Amino acid sequence: MKIGIDARVLDRAFTGTGRYLINILNELPNQDSKNKYVLFTASQLDVNTHFYKIVKINKTQIPHKIYSPVWLNYELPNLIRQNGIDILFSPNILVPLVNLGKTKKVAVLHDVIPKVYPEYYPFFYKLYLSMLLPASLRKTDALITVSEFSKKDIVKYFGIAEEKVKVVYNTASNNFYPRAEFEIDKADELDKLKLPSQYILYVGAIEKRKNIICLLKTMDILRENGNSIELVIVGKGGFDSKAILPEIQKRNYVRHIPFINDDLLKYVYNKSFVFMFPSYYEGFGIPPLEAMQSGTPVITSNTSSLAEVVGEGGMLYDPEDFASFATAVVKLQNDSVYYEKLKTIALEQAKKFNIQTETKKLINIFNEA
Repeated sequence: MKIGIDARVLDRAFTGTGRYLINILNELPNQDSKNKYVLFTASQLDVNTHFYKIVKINKTQIPHKIYSPVWLNYELPNLIRQNGIDILFSPNILVPLVNLGKTKKVAVLHDVIPKVYPEYYPFFYKLYLSMLLPASLRKTDALITVSEFSKKDIVKYFGIAEEKVKVVYNTASNNFYPRAEFEIDKADELDKLKLPSQYILYVGAIEKRKNIICLLKTMDILRENGNSIELVIVGKGGFDSKAILPEIQKRNYVRHIPFINDDLLKYVYNKSFVFMFPSYYEGFGIPPLEAMQSGTPVITSNTSSLAEVVGEGGMLYDPEDFASFATAVVKLQNDSVYYEKLKTIALEQAKKFNIQTETKKLINIFNEA
């Protein structure tokens, strides 16, 4: 069987969807010896080219939201016919609305955030989704999501039969794991970042939904009480970040680094004292999993899928309860026994999201389709 993957999400700056796909692409060669895979992309991807056939698509200067429906419904069907594709896999829900003959469509809907919290997205993005998402859901032969929480919301908001929605959990790269201090010290590039001696880490977009204000208010409380810990924020500005970035910049105990590649990010996780992720809503939340897998304690929100992902491997609070986030940091600083216990529990929790197991689930869905 020949499976085509719409890999255009990797042609843009990485988001959670990009991480989701690249983790799958790295693991599929280890798990599937029967099916053949074709990637449709405009980029030169760092993947196993003996396993994947790369079909280069044309880059365009037309804005993505305008060009994507055209490509999906006019160019992609031709590529599918030319390459004899049996199954089209879309890691980002949208599929061609035109007839693809016998080709089946398998798609991933990571969350329903635009439906639940439309205020977190720009007008044209909401318009774009409102026109294409319902039709894509109807045209999809197999629908995947990334958590049981997201599955419930998909059923609730789109009226899709529960049995049609399959859960394949997100996973974190195997590059994230606990490292000995001497190994971290050998990472020469890490010195260039000039990280604080003790810091809280956040990794993700700078946007309202991620509740960056909670991070800043937590730091304010800690500083007002004489705590010297600092905050490192790793991530680029997203929607509505113009109001947030000045708040970050005016605090000298907060360091903002727009981008760190994964080869270096793994050490940044290892070196951090605690990972904080106070997001209002997540379909899954890969960064907390990366932190737990690195053996770093997590303080996060008790909302959406985060309780499902983090479980007992972290400390969970109301995202508006800044004082509790600050108190949690102090508890971890003052109670080394609890700190080490939480690290151990976090590592065990992370094992529940195993890349081998979840990739096998995905392959089974392909085979059943």
